[in-house]
Amino acid sequence: MSSTRENLVFVRGGKTSLHHGWLEGPGDRNWDLIVSQWIDDPEIGADGDLPISIDKGTKWDSIYRYLAANPDIMDRYRYIAFMDDDLVFTKSDLNRYFEICAEHDLLLAQPSLHADSYFCYPILLQCKGTKLRFSNFVECMATAIRTDYLKSFMPTLSKVKSGWGMDRIWTVTMPDPVYKSAIIDEISMLHTRPHATGGIYKDFAKEKMGPQAEMAALIESYDNIPDKMMVYGGVDRQGRRIGATRARIANGLSLIGNSWRYRDTPRCFKSGIGVFLRALTEANYLPKPAIPAQQKGILL
Repeated sequence: MSSTRENLVFVRGGKTSLHHGWLEGPGDRNWDLIVSQWIDDPEIGADGDLPISIDKGTKWDSIYRYLAANPDIMDRYRYIAFMDDDLVFTKSDLNRYFEICAEHDLLLAQPSLHADSYFCYPILLQCKGTKLRFSNFVECMATAIRTDYLKSFMPTLSKVKSGWGMDRIWTVTMPDPVYKSAIIDEISMLHTRPHATGGIYKDFAKEKMGPQAEMAALIESYDNIPDKMMVYGGVDRQGRRIGATRARIANGLSLIGNSWRYRDTPRCFKSGIGVFLRALTEANYLPKPAIPAQQKGILL
């Protein structure tokens, strides 16, 4: 492992993992790689910089166990990106991902989704008019977390198995969430697999507490959790900070103008209209810190 690399990519990988492609091409990396496997096959993670981790659990409970057993990892790196293994990325884009996070002092971020991706939420699709959009929603697919914030989030992470619901809460479970979480549009990733199609979802179906119930319990454990996904500002392609109205107009134009390209054209067109409407109806929105439910009575 290079001591000069400030960042870590943690990928949960199987036999068909695409992480090998992230290492290809000329030039150095500003990140080390560790592969966490649910299959005991040394070939899968042989190209990592850190020793392979074998854990037969799900992505996020495996991450928690690894970090709990190796807390020095959070001291060694500035950012850790927790990646799914079905993403197409370039080495240079991953380098730039971490650079942008540091440049804008972000605690939490994700790359935008390439137009050809399978997706759940249109707001995450790449917006060509912005370098990044500040958002109260960051998905779990390829999240970069600054390690000082990650340490404070560990008690919540200890309660997670599927990861459902974390994208709703972790943008606001910090003391001052404004301008600390973003969707990075300068780069994009291609998501190659439909949502909820991995083998682990067959296991969830057999359990009494599935992902939906876990998400509901996690959200109910806080007050002030946003009830809708909102972009509330951004940085334009020239590097200038822009407000909510301009960011939403750029977002809406991108969704509507490119809706024919996406896998769900009607949904993206409708989402673009919704973004335009929120530019008028919720122009002054800023995220507020979440309050743990057990503290509500104390703080009133």
